[in-house]
Amino acid sequence: MHKVTTFNSATLAPHPKYGDHARGLNWSPFVEHADDTVHISYGIIEVEPGGETELTIQAHETGIYMIAGEIDVVREGRAYRLVAGDFMLIPTGIAHAYRNAGSVATRWVEMCAPQPKAPDAWQDTWFDGAADWPDTPALINLADRRDQMVGHYDLAQHTPPLTITPDLDGFSQRMMIDDVFGAVHFNMFVISFADGGICNHHDHAFEEAYYVLGGEVDIVFDGQEYLLKEGDFAWTGVGAQHAFFPREGTPVHWLEIQAPQPPLREGVRFYSPWDNFTNVLKF
Repeated sequence: MHKVTTFNSATLAPHPKYGDHARGLNWSPFVEHADDTVHISYGIIEVEPGGETELTIQAHETGIYMIAGEIDVVREGRAYRLVAGDFMLIPTGIAHAYRNAGSVATRWVEMCAPQPKAPDAWQDTWFDGAADWPDTPALINLADRRDQMVGHYDLAQHTPPLTITPDLDGFSQRMMIDDVFGAVHFNMFVISFADGGICNHHDHAFEEAYYVLGGEVDIVFDGQEYLLKEGDFAWTGVGAQHAFFPREGTPVHWLEIQAPQPPLREGVRFYSPWDNFTNVLKF
């Protein structure tokens, strides 16, 4: 199972889980409960100028990666102003709220796990009235130990490309949200291929979703070929065969999530080493 599509701002609509508890909060889901996924909700949130939410408590984790504008966030009583490139984890059961105090819309990629329920299913979201906002929340300060479970991503943070095996070559990973960061249910990171490489055919016992931040890459999902470009989404379900084939001279980097979190060993099963049993060793 897989899905490939492109973000279209025309698909943004009021978030059905918030109702009268938010204004100016719009949602464009890429994959959620209505799709084949069972572990995640993944898509784009937009908050219009002047938009805000009440304090919200949810029975799932939420990961945020900012792609445009600025958003004020209250999380467990501490206020932040997030800008493009910032990311944040909102743990399960933590009261939080959003506010756009600026003059332009703000957008972020949002990842939720375990998968939120449909609005008419078991209640997993609660509201606790208006947030207490300071006049101007501070930007995140990674030197301040009180600023936990937040960070900032920049393409320059990547290490030089690595060669791991013949099946995985030329890539660099910038981990953002994982168990060390404080997450329990998912990972979020950026993969970069600076000048070609390969991530050969493989599968695994968790779902993945991707949002291309820059460049383009050839992919093969369940035997079907696609070209992913900036602004495109893709998703692979548990057990889906998939591969990435970056081209020389065409850098690409994408935001990737995994849920549930992979095991400590044997999280990825590349096909070619196992194909040797059939093709070379003749078992």
